[in-house]
Amino acid sequence: MSDEPPINTNSNIPKKKYKKKRKDFLSNAKKYAKKGQMGRGTKIPDELYQYFVGILDAMKQGIESEDEKVALVNNVLERTKDEELNIIGNQLGCRVIELLLPYSSPEDLERFMDILSPELRKLCSDNFTSHVVEGLLKVACHRATEHLQTGDNTDNMSDTEDETPKKKAKLEKSKESHYSKDHVEKCHEFTVKICKYALNNLEDFVWDSYANHILRSALKCLSGITLLPGEKPKVNIFKEDTKSKGIPPHTTKMTYKCVPDDFKAIVQEYAVRLSSWPQFKDMPYQNITSGLLQVLLYAVKNVDKGLTRSILKQLLNESFAPDDWMSKGNDIKDDEKLEIGDEMIENSDEKPNGEMMKNLPPVFGSESAVRLLEAALFVAKKKMYTQIYAKCFINRLGQLATVPMLNFTVQRLIDNCNIKEEFEPMYEELGDKFSALLACGNTGVLVALAKASLRIKAKQTQFITNLETALKCNDQDNQRYFAVCCLRLLPLDRIETDKLDKEYFINIHGSIILQSILDYQRPTKAVNSLLELSSEELLVILNDVKGCHVADAFCKGQYVGVKSRDKLIYKMKGYYQKLALSQYGSRAFEQIFEVATLEQKVKIMTELSDKSNLLNSTNYGRLIAGKLDVATFKMSQKKWEQSWKKKCE
Repeated sequence: MSDEPPINTNSNIPKKKYKKKRKDFLSNAKKYAKKGQMGRGTKIPDELYQYFVGILDAMKQGIESEDEKVALVNNVLERTKDEELNIIGNQLGCRVIELLLPYSSPEDLERFMDILSPELRKLCSDNFTSHVVEGLLKVACHRATEHLQTGDNTDNMSDTEDETPKKKAKLEKSKESHYSKDHVEKCHEFTVKICKYALNNLEDFVWDSYANHILRSALKCLSGITLLPGEKPKVNIFKEDTKSKGIPPHTTKMTYKCVPDDFKAIVQEYAVRLSSWPQFKDMPYQNITSGLLQVLLYAVKNVDKGLTRSILKQLLNESFAPDDWMSKGNDIKDDEKLEIGDEMIENSDEKPNGEMMKNLPPVFGSESAVRLLEAALFVAKKKMYTQIYAKCFINRLGQLATVPMLNFTVQRLIDNCNIKEEFEPMYEELGDKFSALLACGNTGVLVALAKASLRIKAKQTQFITNLETALKCNDQDNQRYFAVCCLRLLPLDRIETDKLDKEYFINIHGSIILQSILDYQRPTKAVNSLLELSSEELLVILNDVKGCHVADAFCKGQYVGVKSRDKLIYKMKGYYQKLALSQYGSRAFEQIFEVATLEQKVKIMTELSDKSNLLNSTNYGRLIAGKLDVATFKMSQKKWEQSWKKKCE
């Protein structure tokens, strides 16, 4: 007999799709060097190639000293003198220069500006040098606008929902630039030069795979965009920590930097030129042009609200859902794969004639167009949002929400809804689709509905009732399983209730939904079902990366009663030590400890101090011991209480 443990066929943990791990850039560069290939693109000497490999290796290891970093950047860029164009034409050389430009001295940056400027036509369309041009533009724009940002917040131009114009940053509140006035002026001139050059070559650059991205970067720089929705910040190989974490899903606000008026004027020129093209209505249906139009919408939003409205109206009436679309049929104008259920539409001349895509506007037949529609929903103001909803979505939400690709668009529609009178009919369309959404895995729609119910303060009771029904725990006897079913997003009949004290998979969407419900005006069912769990079951949840955030919502929820929190604090008695030792449990521990009364805090501290040596066995336990000053408590409870009271004052 085999000694291997039996396979658990009842496990509900979803199978992961394993993809072959791609080698990183540095590994590939070393591999090419061993073969005697000095990268792709222009040829550089073997010695220089090996030098660049060593530089990338040193950067990847991390350089803590600022002086060492400056010395490395200066030495590398000094080595490029008189060979700049040849080096940036090489795959490895281009990568190294692109990474180092943000840290370059004013002299080195201006040298690259002067050398690259006469060769822009050729460089912008090259698969390697275009990245350096793009990087140079971003660095120049950053330095040109750095002094305009307020001292309190660099991203001071926060996107708000009101229609009032944004106030210009006052000069007296602007911070001083790290660079000389002359260098700032040169960076400003170079930014304008590159952006206007791209604008003058718009007809060629739009369709070029590499130059198109320079157009996108130009629009971002000119309008002050820091990060696009869903975009993650690009982490430099120097291993620097970045404060910005990107814009997560279900977030509907962007931040913009302050930019000069002449930058904004160029954005307007881009918008007017593009929207006047005869082929503008077809641009949403190709990947490369759809991506550009998405950036354009986000850029124009911060520049000219009237122009934003005009472009959205044009897209809606000419491209997304033209008045005669019913007679034309639902042609797919995209040559991409479109996933509908289990079918794959691969060619542009094939049509999704199944029931799934019946009676849908043309925009839903193309993934590229759908992504542009999501951007349109993000930037649209109230009246325009209503028009898009009425023309593209109304009476189709149930159909769209169950299609793998299109459910994301439904999420963005709900995320950007802020009017109760519009949200309620949306909910009515989706209220009886919860079971179908669980079955097909499009649970992001449930997250969007949960968050919208919380944000708009509507349909909260109905949401809980519909979710209970879909999870099959609406009977009186089964309501105690509501929190567990919600966390796992599985119906009760698919959960082994006698094994709830074991580790189990927690669905990230389920955790977010439960957190939202705990913030509802009547979270009683969620609160009671959590408190009915055993201490061991709660420990498993709170020690989980996704489950630990439930403690945040439970402890901070304004409608969760004090008695309920007291019950949770009492229920975890005897398990605080285990909670404090783990990475995610320590987060939950801090939330619980924060809302405890002084008397309850003393009891928790007594439990921790009894086996205080255990806390030092993990990094997280040591952090908790330091924050709570367990050593002082162990010596004198009175002294600890006095110092804690002073902290709270």
